[in-house]
Amino acid sequence: MNRHQLPNDAPYSESQYAWLSGFFAGLHSQLVSNTNNQTQSAHPVHILYGSQTGTAESVARDVAKSAKAYGLNPIIKSMDEVDTGALAKIDTLLIVTSTYGDGEMPDNAQVLWTEVSGDAMPKLAQLQFAILALGDTSYDLFCQAGIDWDNRLEQLGAKRLHARVDCDVEYEELAQEWIQTVIQSLSGSNAAAVIASEENNDVSQYNRKNPFPAKLLVNRLLTAEKSSKETRHYEISIAGSGLNYEAGDALCVVATNCPKLVAEILKAINAQGGELEQALCKQFEIKLPSKELLKEIAVRSGNEELATVLKDKEALSNYLWGRDILDLLLQNPTATFSADEFLALLKPLQHRAYSISSSGKANPETVHLTVASVRYDAFDRHHKGVCSTFLADLTDESTEIHCFFTPNKVFRVPDNNDLPIIMVGPGTGIAPFRAFLQERQVRRAKGKNWLFFGDRNAETDFIYRDELEIMANSGLLTRLDLAFSRDQAEKVYVQDKMREHGEELYGWIEAGGYFFVCGDAYHMAKDVDKALHDVIAVHGNKTEKQAIDYVNLLKKDKRYVRDVY
Repeated sequence: MNRHQLPNDAPYSESQYAWLSGFFAGLHSQLVSNTNNQTQSAHPVHILYGSQTGTAESVARDVAKSAKAYGLNPIIKSMDEVDTGALAKIDTLLIVTSTYGDGEMPDNAQVLWTEVSGDAMPKLAQLQFAILALGDTSYDLFCQAGIDWDNRLEQLGAKRLHARVDCDVEYEELAQEWIQTVIQSLSGSNAAAVIASEENNDVSQYNRKNPFPAKLLVNRLLTAEKSSKETRHYEISIAGSGLNYEAGDALCVVATNCPKLVAEILKAINAQGGELEQALCKQFEIKLPSKELLKEIAVRSGNEELATVLKDKEALSNYLWGRDILDLLLQNPTATFSADEFLALLKPLQHRAYSISSSGKANPETVHLTVASVRYDAFDRHHKGVCSTFLADLTDESTEIHCFFTPNKVFRVPDNNDLPIIMVGPGTGIAPFRAFLQERQVRRAKGKNWLFFGDRNAETDFIYRDELEIMANSGLLTRLDLAFSRDQAEKVYVQDKMREHGEELYGWIEAGGYFFVCGDAYHMAKDVDKALHDVIAVHGNKTEKQAIDYVNLLKKDKRYVRDVY
């Protein structure tokens, strides 16, 4: 029977059936229209996020889900998708921002912040706002980006909906309280909010609160034995987890502290093992001192030098260089603590995030990491990094490596496989670009690939040399420019190679190329940024201001992206 024909026992005539069909179709259209009109007429709430690695973006999306559940009309955007003209038309603004580097704005917030903080910025008297800042109290300029936005919007005449909330690395509870309070205030509802994370059935069961117990498959030394560094390649099985990842994401590893360091700290505070030993191994940060612990050591020991440097950020940074908690305890033996007092002054042990060095499409059941093991001697002791040496020294095939993924939705291979990409990743900064090249190979992308790589010495530090040479010979890696700083009298770095090949580099960017940087935020990334501006100014025949505008447009278009730390 044709679906338009009536069955023989139909209770209505064909004309009646046609009328009813039309009636219900019209009713459905009206209901849909009313729903759409309600959504459009709901109070618009603009949500802007400044995010370097994706955490602030994820929280902002939770804000938007909660706003929608309360009948509001959330409009969520990255800060680089908005200009000051658009900002001036907004009446309700919620900002979620992280802080990166030395108290700096995330990359996607920098252009807007520069405009907003300028003298030409008009007043925003019509604006009501609230700010959620994400940060880490182990850094001196804790949540500085959020603080700066809060102060600047107040200077511009905007009114606070809610006092700024500054979140430490354990941000979830504070963030949810902020979301609940602010959204309820805007909606005028006292109903219990639906927690956005619980609404999303697609979220994996494995996350920061419930990491996956993965197994180590490969632990291979990449640097030569006589290298001044120890860089290792790890392959970790995620088979059976249901987890997946994209090239550009990070793997977060929950380490345990070195048992020898735990034993030495117990001895220094004259405490016994047992439950305390287990807590120090698995629950608390015992390398980096909290500010509260530093203050108590200064007071209890009468250490005037420490008390003085605590008042000066730069002086404190210099004083703490190379020192850890055990050093401070040994150097200040009169500062005594009970076990409970000591634990109360420690921060929770946090995961460490590593840029993934494999493509999830090429390696669906394993994730690869490229990690430099931190080891150094200072203050008559040997020191080790928490997670890097946990992986190097304390894991084997039977060890559970508790881990979870952090997506980085901006740091991605471009969707257009024909576009060129330029990658600058010296040292372990090569990690995501090894993943990018695997990804381009799996996609059979035709776009050109250019890698700038370097380290101290080619003989000892040219990691993944065999792989890179194979990629270069096959044509996958169109250009490979190397900068080994200590192989000649005058040091050469990746930024020098960029300037040397500036004309071609500018040509790739003009052809729609993407420019990626991964590695050290404090020196390398700043030097590379300066070199990029110089290349564009020289070979694009631009003034300094025009070069800045050009780079800002690259950032806005997500064609200049950094994964720096």
